[in-house]
Amino acid sequence: MKPIAIDDFCAVRSLANVTFSPEGTSACFTVSQAKKEKNCYESRLYLLKGGRVRALTGGGKESSFCYLDENTVLFAGDREGEKEPSLTSRFYKIALDGGEADLAYTFPIPVSQVFPLKNGDLLVVGSTFPGFEDLYKGDRKLVKAYFDDKKKNEDYEVISQLPWWWNGGTYTRGAYESLFYYDAKKKSLTRLTDAGFNVSDVQLAEDQKTVYFSLLDVSVPRPAHFGGQDLYRIDLASRRQKLVVKSRPDFVIATYALGKSFLLVMAADGKFGMNTDCDFYKLDYETLAVTPYAVYGEAIGSSVGCDVRHGGGQAFKMDGDVLYFISTRFDGAGLYKLEDGTVSPVLVRDGSVDCFDRKNGKMLLCALWDMKPQELYNEEGRRVTHFNDAMLRGKYVAQPDPLNLTAGDHEVHGFILKPMDFEAGKKYPVIFDIHGGPKTVYGPVFYHEMQYWASRGYFVIFCNPTGSDGRGAFMDIRGKYGTVDFDDLMAFCDAALAKYPEMDADNLFETGGSYGGFMTNWVIGHTDRFRCAVSQRSIANYVGDYLLSDIGYYYVPDQQLGTIWEHPERLWKASPLTYADRVKTPTLFIHADKDYRCTLANGLEMFAALKLHGVESKLCMFYGENHGLSREGKPSNRISRLSEILRWMDEHLKEE
Repeated sequence: MKPIAIDDFCAVRSLANVTFSPEGTSACFTVSQAKKEKNCYESRLYLLKGGRVRALTGGGKESSFCYLDENTVLFAGDREGEKEPSLTSRFYKIALDGGEADLAYTFPIPVSQVFPLKNGDLLVVGSTFPGFEDLYKGDRKLVKAYFDDKKKNEDYEVISQLPWWWNGGTYTRGAYESLFYYDAKKKSLTRLTDAGFNVSDVQLAEDQKTVYFSLLDVSVPRPAHFGGQDLYRIDLASRRQKLVVKSRPDFVIATYALGKSFLLVMAADGKFGMNTDCDFYKLDYETLAVTPYAVYGEAIGSSVGCDVRHGGGQAFKMDGDVLYFISTRFDGAGLYKLEDGTVSPVLVRDGSVDCFDRKNGKMLLCALWDMKPQELYNEEGRRVTHFNDAMLRGKYVAQPDPLNLTAGDHEVHGFILKPMDFEAGKKYPVIFDIHGGPKTVYGPVFYHEMQYWASRGYFVIFCNPTGSDGRGAFMDIRGKYGTVDFDDLMAFCDAALAKYPEMDADNLFETGGSYGGFMTNWVIGHTDRFRCAVSQRSIANYVGDYLLSDIGYYYVPDQQLGTIWEHPERLWKASPLTYADRVKTPTLFIHADKDYRCTLANGLEMFAALKLHGVESKLCMFYGENHGLSREGKPSNRISRLSEILRWMDEHLKEE
């Protein structure tokens, strides 16, 4: 068997956005792949029709698409080139029976979504820029003024709102989304929503008379206790906008689905703060009355972590008045349905369903099953694509060995990966990997970096401590970070060592990112049992991060139950930096300078603290990367990151 290589993630092809045609005779989906030689990611459209899979486009930048009709697909692309700075978006149409793509629509602003209408017009979701709200009209003088202003302000920023930046982006002087109507004959856009309000979650009614959407006032900071958006609709004939249902602290709207006879609202009561999972409510189309439909309290969508997943897709869809939806339960995400107020399983297997579509009783699911990267499966769970077979052929893929234990009054679920060429009685080093969130889960799915470590001779252990998703109130860890979760992690580590005497207790290593980085920092301040640690995109200081993180001003009060003015001692006590003077564990810190979620300051503070106290430490800072470095970073940087992690651990192996 060959080992999983450090760059094998570049050979993985990720599937997403699977969508049936209007009549269900075909389905399109995207396939993405990291390109090592170009140091980028490429995405193409593929077609599944008559049991045959073929590439539909070859440009490498096609990720957004929709069906114009049964035989034509519309996709975003850039095949013209621009001599001057431009905000222009172009959409091309391509026939499913072959031929070249033709330019169909050109818009003067960046456009993220289009919804074809039966009359040939479009609904468009596009960008609005503060101070230049009329750019959508296509006035060349205004476009020039926009770029002149942008150039004039290259050396400084004027910031006037919260949050002032967003992870993966930049300072929020930038764009927000608006809803427009596109007249195909006049080739012009008309604004449907007011400037200053961000539109999201747009859904067009089946009769195309009404469009629903979520609306958020971008000028108002998100309250610490409340993250919902209001649900609106517009009658397309009259262009009249109406508030359908308003979010409130005890009814936080997450999303919604359009049924045949009622609208289904997924909303949380806020019982467990911002991480509270949703229940289901019926909303009458005529009266707009909201009534409870089903108590659920589990996660909608997949919370299963993975580093070979790119792109999105549908997590729920109404078929008549029956809701089909993805939900995370325990250590995996399966497909369920809600019918007449009752939830029941449809397709549930070890792993994760990432997106799906349903039409005429047929289904296609994009899933991480059988320890393979994403593939498409049908309604019977039978695999219909084989994009990643060649990459895995002849490679060692460690199979997850479940390990469940009782810790206090609850269970902790986790997994163990054996090292390649495992021999009973031989000692092997161990990497303990802690997931982010904390409201995510680790499950039995193909995770490249873990497989790479196993191929390099390490046991890899990982689990879902208190705070993890998939089991209701279990994820409520407000005000308890570093307590019960720490105990769960240490108990799991002990149980793993007891199960496999081949694990070398003198060669234990720990790593984690985001919340896992916080916990890595916390662990080294509370135990010396690990030979070394790698703390990634971490939180070290809640006092500082409260006003520095893009989400800190509401995340910290919600999860740590305090502010720097009301409870500074509480935030400091919950901060790993507080305990840095106790640390003896050599630690590598990995951060990105554009990470505005867990800011670079956290890594710098923790690194400096360890240096001041004579602890061996190092910091690797990646330029131009953000919080998603390990999953969406440039391929070269992902390889460098993995190289630094394994080098650090190899260097700290205790020889027999």
